[in-house]
Amino acid sequence: MKSATSKAERQSAKSEGSGDKKQSTRDQLLDATGALMIENNTTSVSFGEISVKSGINAALIRYHFGSKQGLLEALLERDAGDNYAALEKLVNADWDPVEKMRLHIHGVIRLYQRVPYLNRLLISLQSDSESEISRYVMDRFTTPVVNAEKAILEQGHREGVFRDVDPLLFHFSLIGACDSIFHSRSALLQLVGVETIDDKLRDRYADHVSKMILGGLLVREAGND
Repeated sequence: MKSATSKAERQSAKSEGSGDKKQSTRDQLLDATGALMIENNTTSVSFGEISVKSGINAALIRYHFGSKQGLLEALLERDAGDNYAALEKLVNADWDPVEKMRLHIHGVIRLYQRVPYLNRLLISLQSDSESEISRYVMDRFTTPVVNAEKAILEQGHREGVFRDVDPLLFHFSLIGACDSIFHSRSALLQLVGVETIDDKLRDRYADHVSKMILGGLLVREAGND
């Protein structure tokens, strides 16, 4: 194992040279991992598959990421990490809670169009609640979204716009609705012959989910809970 690692390091240094090229190789490995998940409609990919897809020695995966866990953490951070600052700004903005929730729903669906494996990967990595990566995923990705949605729901309830709903149950309902069309690409193809979810279909679906979710949240008349 030691000699393999040393060989990988020598290959990395030889083929990359500068720091910029080293980062480029790292990005190629992340790109290959994400592409495989999309193409195969699964979050289970091997180092060997990533190596073939990227054309990079599999030993370099460990050189750059240390482990499969390190690779997946880096993939999640690249794919979703930047969205949390925008979500915090949305929560803190001086806007109507209905518009905040609508923008949040559209944002989640745009993210899933770009990264259709994201929700399934998060679920998979949280399956073992005692593992290090499960705690990392929960603290870094899941909890901030739940808290943001809770804040918007509480604002809406205070202002008499939203019914009082359980934020955790709401989260699972919303994420399930947003993810479903991307998770079921094969069914979409077989049912209506749609092979690719383009921007037009994405926006139609986001409008549909927004109306459906907000329709269940809104207080429609005096006396509603």
